[in-house]
Amino acid sequence: MCRRGHHHYPGHAFIETLILWIIHKRPLHGYGVRKKIEEMTSHYTPKPGAIYTILRRMEKKGLLTSQWNERTGKKDKRVYYVTEKGERLLKTRLKIMKERIRLLEQMVSHYDSNLE
Repeated sequence: MCRRGHHHYPGHAFIETLILWIIHKRPLHGYGVRKKIEEMTSHYTPKPGAIYTILRRMEKKGLLTSQWNERTGKKDKRVYYVTEKGERLLKTRLKIMKERIRLLEQMVSHYDSNLE
């Protein structure tokens, strides 16, 4: 739902799953995660401060871990990694998403055949 040009926040579980998936593919720092989300979605990009809040919350839940990446002559960056607990949750949520996709495809097919 849009309000005054802003798109509705897609939900904590979805964003957490998206972040777990992104970081599982490649450990990243917060800005990198935010840019990946921006590249993949046309309707939602977390505000710069919000992404760090989400990442820290996920770290407190034990889904992510982080370490500082010291860079000579540049600002150090905190790089995030998926934990075993985070990987288990990612697998569970992706399995649920696959089932939802299957159901959505059935619904759309019914729509195309009977309601359009």
